[in-house]
Amino acid sequence: MLIRFIAKNIFSFKDETEFNLFPNKTQRLQHHKVTISDFEFLRFSAIYGANGSGKSNLIKSISLLETIVEEGKLPTEIDDIKFKLDDENLRLPVSLGAEFIANNDAYYYTVTFDNGKILNEYLAKSHKDKDDLIFERNFIDNVQRIEFYKDYYKTDKEKLFAEVLAEKLVSSNELLITFLAKKYPEDFKSVMAAFNWFDETLVIIKPDAKPGGIAHILDNDTSIKDFANKFIPSLNTGISEIEIEKKKFEEFVGKEDSKLRKRIIDDLKSEPNKLSLLTHSETGEEVVLVYENDEIIAKRVITKHQNSSGKNIEFNLGQESDGTKRLIDYIPAFQEIISNDKVYVIDEIERSIHPMTIKEIVTKLALDEQVKGQLIFSTHESNLLDQSILRPDEIWFAQKDIDGSSKLYSLSDFKIHNTIDIENGYLKGRFGGIPFLGNLKDLNW
Repeated sequence: MLIRFIAKNIFSFKDETEFNLFPNKTQRLQHHKVTISDFEFLRFSAIYGANGSGKSNLIKSISLLETIVEEGKLPTEIDDIKFKLDDENLRLPVSLGAEFIANNDAYYYTVTFDNGKILNEYLAKSHKDKDDLIFERNFIDNVQRIEFYKDYYKTDKEKLFAEVLAEKLVSSNELLITFLAKKYPEDFKSVMAAFNWFDETLVIIKPDAKPGGIAHILDNDTSIKDFANKFIPSLNTGISEIEIEKKKFEEFVGKEDSKLRKRIIDDLKSEPNKLSLLTHSETGEEVVLVYENDEIIAKRVITKHQNSSGKNIEFNLGQESDGTKRLIDYIPAFQEIISNDKVYVIDEIERSIHPMTIKEIVTKLALDEQVKGQLIFSTHESNLLDQSILRPDEIWFAQKDIDGSSKLYSLSDFKIHNTIDIENGYLKGRFGGIPFLGNLKDLNW
């Protein structure tokens, strides 16, 4: 679970900016509040703001930290991601940090970098009164120094390893958290737990993202398919059932393109666990090719709609609307939020989806006391500003300052009564986070 995220000098964030999921004293929706270790935090958060206010940049910053931890190295063009509207900031480093729960322990990880070099990297177990250091890494006078937790240096072997690690093993643009997790997972189990949070628990969904291989996901996991066949028909899409059609590869592509068939067959046979994705030339739908039972199998999603006689009529997914396809893409995410302690961060959750539909989905998740995961999303959908769905401390706003930098603040910063219509107040500009439009008459339209 994410507790808080900190960004400085990146994208539109000039100064150190914090987004957090700390609860206030409101008594509403108590089941949204979770207590683990020394921390209380929330399961949901919605981020509002005008176009260009910084909502997506917050999610891009979280995504960047996830990516560099997973890949273990810094981005190549660091100046391109810095705050560019202040010359001084172009000479300053970038800092990213996250506090989170992994294996029922709270961790704080931060990295500061510039010019292809990591200037500081810090990982600790978090407590309310103090941090328990796991490692800290600094460059002092161009010399790398790595300090581990106090009890680490018990033997000469461990002392020697720490010296060699700093001098020879980890380069200046390589993340120590990733190096230790991949090379020495048994020796540094806390590091491994923190790395796995970024690698496995945290999931970022961008507006144009697709899960990839949705037909294979639904075919391989009956619990997700069962969830899909309860979820999608309940949303008034016209779909009564979702099925997965499976054919032998040869039956699907025919014999026309023998070179393509041979390349795909060779690739899948050399890597049996790999998926190959094709786009159907006629319908535009995604087809998943997998190697199963010594054969190449083509899988695709089939939707069923009832006709006037109550008979199910099959459609291919390419014939469904963009909104329906987006809802089907969301199936694995929503199922995992309900059943696992995953953290999903979704940019523009309502994209291509009707306002009433997205409100129904978020309401179902928000009112379900059995939800195990965490959902953080950006949105323009004002009908979600409803205190029966989200607590005031779960609603955040992004707004540009006069110098072009983004600021983040919570609705709980305002004194509001628990009966107030916050959607109406937001649209009237009471809380900020809305666009200030020029006079369109000046355009002579």
